Amino acid sequence: MNPSRPLPDSQISGSGSFQSHLSTTNSQQRLRATNTYAALTKESASSTSPVLLNPTTSFNTALRALLPFLDLPASIQIQDHHPPSRSWKALAFKWMVLVYCILSFTFTSTVLGRYLYRNDTFHIPAGGGLVPSTWEYTSSEQRFSRLSPRLGGSRAFDPYLLLAAPRTDVGITACVWTTDDEDSLPSLVSWVAQWAGPTSLVMATKTLPRSAAHQQLLQRLKTLQGRPSLTGLSLHLVHVMNDQYYPSAYLNLARLFAISPTVMLFPANISNLLPAQLYSVLTSQIHHPIRKPVLVTNTVTSAFSIPGLTPVILPRNYQLWCPERAFLGSRSSDWDDCLWQLWLEEYGLEHANATVPLDTEDSVGIGADAIGLTRTRNRLSGKYRAEMCELAIKRLSTDAPRMSKSGKRRLQWVKSFCRQTDNAAKNSVA
Repeated sequence: MNPSRPLPDSQISGSGSFQSHLSTTNSQQRLRATNTYAALTKESASSTSPVLLNPTTSFNTALRALLPFLDLPASIQIQDHHPPSRSWKALAFKWMVLVYCILSFTFTSTVLGRYLYRNDTFHIPAGGGLVPSTWEYTSSEQRFSRLSPRLGGSRAFDPYLLLAAPRTDVGITACVWTTDDEDSLPSLVSWVAQWAGPTSLVMATKTLPRSAAHQQLLQRLKTLQGRPSLTGLSLHLVHVMNDQYYPSAYLNLARLFAISPTVMLFPANISNLLPAQLYSVLTSQIHHPIRKPVLVTNTVTSAFSIPGLTPVILPRNYQLWCPERAFLGSRSSDWDDCLWQLWLEEYGLEHANATVPLDTEDSVGIGADAIGLTRTRNRLSGKYRAEMCELAIKRLSTDAPRMSKSGKRRLQWVKSFCRQTDNAAKNSVA
C-alpha cells in the first residue's frame, strides 16, 4: 500500500472497529490490574503481619457503645469515614459529647454522695477534737434570718459572748434563757455547774446597745470567763426592744445556736435546781442521733397530763419550732402550746425515766397571772390549737380516696385528739 495514496471511505470507516478493539483491550488490562490489586490487598489483610489500629475507629467503637445511654436523636449517626471537609467537625462533636458525659457523671456523683452521707453530727477524728457538721458552717446572717421581727433584728442580738470549750463527746446541750437581774448570775453559775453538759443560754436585757448600762453588763459577764465549772457555757445576749419578754423566741434562739445536734429545751427559770446526775441519767437513756422528741418526766398518759414546764429533748434541726406569741407572753402558757404542737405532730410523745421538780409560777412576764389575763391567754391558746387541728385534718384528708390503713389510723387519731383539745379548751374558759 502506498503511504501517499489516500484511503478509501470504506477503509476509514472500518478503522472504527480497530479503535474499539484497542479501547476494549486497554479496559480489560485496567480491570485485570484492579482485580489483581484487590486480591493482593485482601491477601495482605489476611496475613499474620501486625495491623495498626485506627484511633478514629477505636473512638467510634467506644462512643457507639456509650450512645444507647445518652438518648441522642436518631438523626445523629456515627460513621467510620467522613468526607475530609467534615472530619474535624465530627471529631469535635464526639469529644464534646464525651466531655459532657464525664462532667455530668462527676457532678451527679458528688451531689448524691453529699446528700446520702450528710450527717448532722460531730465526727470525732482519731487525733481527738471535734469536726463540726454542716450546721456549724451556717453563717450568722443566715441564723439571724430566723430571728423574729419583734426581737429587733441582728443589731439587737450578740451571739457567743461566751463560747463553750470543745468536747470529745456528742452530749446534750441545754437551752435556757434568763434576764440580766442582779440575782440571775449566781443562779446561772449554780445551774450550769449542776447540768455538767454544754449549755446554750440566752440572756434578755433591757439595756440599749452600746450604752453605759450595756458596758457594765458586759463587765459583769466577763467575770464568768475562766471558771472551770462554766467551760460548757455559751452565752448570747438579746436586747429587749419593749417591756415584754418572749419566752418561746428565746428558747428557739438558744436552740439555734447550740453546739451539739441534740438539745434539751428547759423552759423554767434557772432558779430551779436540777437533780443530781441528771445529765448522766439522760445521756445513758438517749441514743444518738435522736429522731423524735422525748419528754423529761417519769410518767405521762396524755398531752393534758404533762406536768407544767416539763423539759423536752429533741434534735437541734427538728422540723418544728415553738410558736412565738406576739403578746401576753408567759413561760407556762407558751410552753404548753409548744408541747401540745409536738404531741400533735408526732401522734404522741415518749418520755425518759427522769423527773425535774419545777416551780411553775410565772416570775417573768407581765406581772402575776390575774384571772382576766389567764382567761385571755386560754382563749388565744384555744384558738391557736383549733386552727392547727383544722390544718392537720385537711393535710391528712387530701388523699382520702387512696389513703392507706396507717393513714386512716392517723386521721382518726388526729380527730380524736382534736376533740379532746376542744373539750379541754371549753373547760378552761368556763
